[in-house]
Amino acid sequence: MGEQVTGIRVVARVMVFNAGGELLLCRSRDGSAWVLPGGTLDPGEDLRTAAVREAAEEAGVAAEVGPLAYVQEFRSARRSEHVVEIVFRAAAPTGHPSGAALAGRAAEPAGPADRPWQGWRIQDPDGPVRECRWFTRAEVAALSEPVYPEELRDALWEDGGAVHLGLIHLG
Repeated sequence: MGEQVTGIRVVARVMVFNAGGELLLCRSRDGSAWVLPGGTLDPGEDLRTAAVREAAEEAGVAAEVGPLAYVQEFRSARRSEHVVEIVFRAAAPTGHPSGAALAGRAAEPAGPADRPWQGWRIQDPDGPVRECRWFTRAEVAALSEPVYPEELRDALWEDGGAVHLGLIHLG
């Protein structure tokens, strides 16, 4: 507990599900992990508005935000900050990126021929993600790459009410 924390950052994320019950995950820009769309609140922005904005910015998806799913905290000694992530469940009416949500950026399909929009790449070299994809529960559980948080592999799929995943100390 000897870390010197000099700031708190609040992050809104969304667990977006399509009509088929698949979960939207985004591969981080460096390709190291699959994560939920999300990011830091803008000044004066509420959590739900930030969650909708982040789904559009990172994945090009118009999300309808629902109930709170979970809260997770991180303390980073390297960055001297305490991060609080608030994650909502959400639905995606169309299940693929839309022109309005993409806000002028391009998206190219990267899914199989029978479902080209199962995955897509956002053409935004400065963006936080390089691709997005819909996953079934079994596909997430079987991923060889890291998934954050790990609980997305199984426990968080059911809407059992909001949970606190705890505090993680990062180096």
